[in-house]
Parts: sequence; structure tokens; C-alpha cells
Amino acid sequence: MNNLKNTLLALAASLVATSAAAEVYFEDNFDGPQLSSDWTVVNENPETYLVEDGVLTLLVPDRTSAWFGEAPNTLVLNKPIPKGDWKMTVRLIFAPQTLGEIFQAGVAKDKDNGLFSIFDMYTRNNVVTDVNLTGKKVTKGKQTYFNRTLYTISGRNIDGRASVFPANIAAVELQLEKRKHNYIARMRLEPVNPGTEGAPDGKWREVQKLTSLRKPGDKFFMTFGSWSSDYLPHDGEALIAVDWVRIETP
Repeated sequence: MNNLKNTLLALAASLVATSAAAEVYFEDNFDGPQLSSDWTVVNENPETYLVEDGVLTLLVPDRTSAWFGEAPNTLVLNKPIPKGDWKMTVRLIFAPQTLGEIFQAGVAKDKDNGLFSIFDMYTRNNVVTDVNLTGKKVTKGKQTYFNRTLYTISGRNIDGRASVFPANIAAVELQLEKRKHNYIARMRLEPVNPGTEGAPDGKWREVQKLTSLRKPGDKFFMTFGSWSSDYLPHDGEALIAVDWVRIETP
């Protein structure tokens, strides 16, 4: 009986510690009729973003930069970056159309200084498109980055490759975590049918940490663009829906 009691007490303490481990500093589920006043839209084009049905939808034509300071409808959070450690997570609902889509989230000061996590589609030849995670730091215009491929789609038919993604991946979760002077980019591909052939495993994957001894940016941001490779026709447009964004502190 004492062993059972001790086990239950330990479990309860663990649950309390887990719930207290992170505090939500900011969260937006895009449930309102329009974008909240927590955001400033830079390079705004009202015709190409919309808050509706609980998501923020962004639309861009192919060959649109996702770079901070250049991307249309760059979302900049008006709340300051908290002191100490933090974690920013964005959930994306997405079906590729250009196979060159790029979404970035992180912190930036301007186009030459920032640190962020990137989800992108890259078509490296006539039959293969990769789904990639990149962690990138930009300091005075100089770039340092790590990337890895988390999912690969094969097939000579472009439309067929595009359909593979939504058939197997329900959503993308993109994350950037700050731990002291280190920043870690992560991504998770949520499977539509876990365990089936072609489905991702749903686990978080990350790239090597990036280090910034000084604050790399003074504002949280999100951008969306599209830049398909030379193996694609460079036409069409890309859509992405931001389901929610959450920033947590220890």
C-alpha cells in the first residue's frame, strides 16, 4: 500500500512539475473576425491574407521572397521578447501548390539581423521534392545555418507529388527555442494516419543549435513566401493556413 501511495504521490508531483514547467507568454488561435491588435502587418496587402474559420490564411504567387523586410504581409508581434528562455511554436495547415513554399518564424531586428526556424519545400530534380527544416542566423547580413530533410516525395508528375503531402501530413509544427545563448530549430510533421505507409512518424526533429551571444532580434515575426526551383514552371500561387502560434516561457 505504501509503495502504491508513494507511486501516486510521485506521479502527482511529476504532473504538477510538468504543468508548471512552461507558462504561456502569448497565444493566438485566430478565432476572431480579423487579425488582433497584437500584430503589426509589414508590407501589407489586405487582398492576400484573411482571418476566417479559426485560421490565418496567407497567399503568395511563386517567386515571392519570404525574407524578413521583403515578404508581403510579414506578421510582427507587438509584445516584447521576454527575458530569459522561451519557445515559439507555430502550427501550419498546408497543401503544396508551387512545391517551393517557405514559412519562417523567429526573431529579427531587420533584414540583416535575426534568427529563425524555416519550413520549406525544395524540388532538387525532375522527380524529387524535399520537405526541409532549417535553423538560420543572420548577423550584419552574414548567414549561418543548419538544415536537414525530414520528408521526401518522389514522382515524375508534379500534381501527383503535390497530392502526396496532404494525403499523409495533417499539419506542420515549426518551433524555435532559446536556451540561454543557444537557439534550436525544430519541426514535427503530424501524420494523417499514423503508422501507415508513407506517413511521417510524428516525432520532433531538430538541427544543430545556433549561438548568439547578444540578442539577435527585438521582435517576433512570421513570414510566408514561395520560390520554386529550376525544375518547376515558376507559376501558380501558394497558400498556407496558420492554425495557431504560441510562445512559452519556463
